[in-house]
Amino acid sequence: MKDHDPILEAALEEALGGKTPPDLIAQTLAKAGAEAALPKQPVAGPRPAWRAWGPGLAAAAAIVLVIGIGALASFATMGGVEEAATPETSAKHASNSAGAAGLADITFGFEDNAGGQVDRPTGGVRTVLEPPPPPSPIPPSEGETPPPIETPDGMKFQADGSNPFVDTEDDRLSTFGLEHDTGSYTIVRGYLNDGNLPPAEAVRVEEFVNYFDYGYIKPAIDPFSITMDAAPSRYGADLTNCYLLRVGVQAREVPAADRKPAVLTFVIDVSGSMSGEARLGLVQRGLKLLVEQLREGDKVGIAVFGSRGYQYMDYKDAWQKDEILASIDRLSTEGSTNAEEGLKVGYQMATAAYKEGWTNRVILCSDGVANVGATQAEGILNTVIEHRRKGITLSTLGFGMGNYNDTLMERLGDKGDGHYAYVDSIDEAKRIFVDNLTGALEVVGRDVKIQIEFNPDVVKSYRLLGYVNRDIKDEDFRNDQVDGGEISAGHAATALYEIKLYEGRSGPIGYATIRYKEDERYEALEISQEVFTTQVASNWESADKGLRLAGNVAEFAEILGKGFYAKNGNLDAVLEDLRNLQQEFRNDKVDELIELVRKAKEMK
Repeated sequence: MKDHDPILEAALEEALGGKTPPDLIAQTLAKAGAEAALPKQPVAGPRPAWRAWGPGLAAAAAIVLVIGIGALASFATMGGVEEAATPETSAKHASNSAGAAGLADITFGFEDNAGGQVDRPTGGVRTVLEPPPPPSPIPPSEGETPPPIETPDGMKFQADGSNPFVDTEDDRLSTFGLEHDTGSYTIVRGYLNDGNLPPAEAVRVEEFVNYFDYGYIKPAIDPFSITMDAAPSRYGADLTNCYLLRVGVQAREVPAADRKPAVLTFVIDVSGSMSGEARLGLVQRGLKLLVEQLREGDKVGIAVFGSRGYQYMDYKDAWQKDEILASIDRLSTEGSTNAEEGLKVGYQMATAAYKEGWTNRVILCSDGVANVGATQAEGILNTVIEHRRKGITLSTLGFGMGNYNDTLMERLGDKGDGHYAYVDSIDEAKRIFVDNLTGALEVVGRDVKIQIEFNPDVVKSYRLLGYVNRDIKDEDFRNDQVDGGEISAGHAATALYEIKLYEGRSGPIGYATIRYKEDERYEALEISQEVFTTQVASNWESADKGLRLAGNVAEFAEILGKGFYAKNGNLDAVLEDLRNLQQEFRNDKVDELIELVRKAKEMK
């Protein structure tokens, strides 16, 4: 058998869905040396569990059904799986992948489970498409916390895999929490600017896409506007009738004069690992930029943590800027990292200083490397979850390269009703704190969820790019006990789908609904938008420039992240289209992106 036979792989995947004629499967398996006939397959139900296994494991499972354990072991020795296959390990893999849905919820023991099934190829089993990478650890049993992937330089990331195509006849609904995190892009930018390719696990597609401004219409009154459009996919040319669908959600801007007064609690990591200008030094410079933007009436308090967490500065009014700035200047590093205690102290301060109708926000500045107190996500996240329903939001700002826990910082931002960003330079701090201070502080929509209902008469299948760890069960879309994402004033969030359309059919493609709360105590509201085949551009070149930019950014991310569906992608195509767009944008971010793609291309 070949290391990678796409005909065999496709036949096995279709067999498990009950859609390929048995004689074709028998012929395909016979070609590969299998002599047994496939058993009759049941009709596929909604979101069948096997869809979460990934093509490699799906193929392995099919062979188990057909030719038994002996043949499967032979298949494993050829590189199709990365551990010896037995009925127990096959069942274990199936359980793990199907249960990976709320990775942050199930494995970390969150109180309010976002739940949901995530259908994606995972990292536990790989189809060999190129020389095999080093073996991955065997996935843990359900309920165990998977260890974060630690790269040689000490950076810690959590691999989430990719979403696969889902047939609309199996499940026409796509539901997830919408957010505006950008940390992954700036982390990867640091790798590339330092002359290194990033580890694939560092890449989250949606955080690349959400870093850029696509010029969406900004609502004047409503909290959000929705933009939907589509074009033939430049990067899905090998897929029949494949299109790229964009769903853009833009939050209204709040003029500086209308911004709510703020009670800000800085929780600053001053442990030994934060030593240096790129860590605590950059924290100090960034927070001083923020303080300079505050106005009289805003209040700032500071908690710090090294080996212990404690209150460092009681709340001062922003008119006392000199005293606040002097306190920030006096910060110095010491001891170990008790992030749990630091956050507890910060939340205790924020609770005591809470003001109704104000922005009440905790801002955590850390490298996320906790080694005293609760060092895993469970204990630290429980502190965050306990307070978020009280109206106190959390923003996590990551600092430092070489020893940084992206996994923890991203999870904290997701669960704290705030957002996650990574600060790699004073320019990035300026972008966050100066260019859009209101966006850094004031949340427009809490628990934001989005649900796309695809029309099965027009759309054959779809695949969501990114948001893998934000999946929500379809039935929990209107369950307000299940957490969504958060979007602040002036921010936008973009979801991209690759969709396969039936040839020659027209009409509605999909119906998008956004559900959100303006405040934790208010009832949830909804807005909706529909997109039709008449809104699909005739070709990629005639599509809206924002859609093309988003598509190129997503392809760049998928290639760097070694996504399953980008295995045949190349950065030359991305670079060519971005250069064609460069004059249309005349944008520093786009210029920087082109340079990063060029660097990545040279390194690859």
